[in-house]
Parts: sequence; structure tokens; C-alpha cells
Amino acid sequence: MREIIALTKNDSFMILQSIGIEVSVLTSVEEFKKKVKQAVQNQTKIIIYDSESSDIMNELIAKYDENLYPIFLKLPSNIHSEDSLLELKLMIEKSIGISVI
Repeated sequence: MREIIALTKNDSFMILQSIGIEVSVLTSVEEFKKKVKQAVQNQTKIIIYDSESSDIMNELIAKYDENLYPIFLKLPSNIHSEDSLLELKLMIEKSIGISVI
């Protein structure tokens, strides 16, 4: 498995394949759990997910929160995801200790 993967409920993230990121379009909670478990076992460094999948991913993030990897990165998937941008800013600030955005 690659160091960076993307998990999503819709196909808007397929564009990430053009830069070498493995994208999986998943529909059920079980698929998300299975894919995240595989990613952890394969030492994936970053898991990108869309704001539409955040309900599913929040449970999984809590499970792996104590681990150094993977880093979970939520990206907005549509124009109505402005709070995702604010959350992204806060996550970056928390990770590196300063605000860069």
C-alpha cells in the first residue's frame, strides 16, 4: 500500500490519482473500517478523507489517535465545506505548533 491514501464516499477525490494517491470510493462503515485497518497494518502515513465521510472517520480516528501514524487529513469536498477549511487550519496548527494559513 502507498504512504498516502484517500477514502471517500463520492468520486470527487478521483483527481488525486493523477498525483499518485491511491483513492478508494467506499459506501459502508465496514468498508471504511476494513480499509483503515489495512492502512494501519501497511504503515500508511496519511489517510485523506472527505467531509462527507467525517461521521464514519471520527470513530476510527479516535481508535488510532494515540498512534504517530496514520495522520488523518479531512479535506473539503464541496463549496459548503468551509468549516472543513477551518478544521484543516487548526489541525495543521496543532501538528506543527504554529499557524501557517
